[in-house]
Amino acid sequence: VARPMPKPIFDRVYFCYFDSDHFDTLLAERTDEWGDGNVHACQYFCRHGGAICTSFKEEEGYRGYYWNRSWEGKESSMTGDAIGMLLNLDEGTLTVYKNNRR
Repeated sequence: VARPMPKPIFDRVYFCYFDSDHFDTLLAERTDEWGDGNVHACQYFCRHGGAICTSFKEEEGYRGYYWNRSWEGKESSMTGDAIGMLLNLDEGTLTVYKNNRR
């Protein structure tokens, strides 16, 4: 789940929100609508229930993304489970729904 971006960004042969080589390009698309939020993309991993988020910025000791492997309500999922995600860019949160429950 990620901020809306213009289509030409995705026309690259290889594209990944979590690749620091792309951070400058992604941040160049920043608009006032982004507000002060610093979480721009999150990914949920069904197999183990972990998540990864990025601010598109590299900082000392931080490669521009961070793993959240133990969050409240964390669950893995299996074939047949319905997964929904809500990325709140203002609050910097990712809510994961599994089989219609939070």
